[in-house]
Amino acid sequence: MLEKENSKEELAALITEMNELLNEIKEEQQNLKKDVAQNHKVNMQKFAKLLEYDEICDMTNTIFERRLASIEKLLYDVFKS
Repeated sequence: MLEKENSKEELAALITEMNELLNEIKEEQQNLKKDVAQNHKVNMQKFAKLLEYDEICDMTNTIFERRLASIEKLLYDVFKS
């Protein structure tokens, strides 16, 4: 009889320990989910800034290309005459 009680107590202790571990895992997963969501939000903001920067670079390059084309044309006209 004493052996059965010890087995039940050991089993109850193991179940309690398992529940604690499961709760820790669940909490850790929730924290990771929050971190991933936050990182995703930050990354999307950074990507938006990069896209904006890329658009600005494209506009700047277009302006420089026009200026270079006009300089090339002017040089061509100067050397042609």
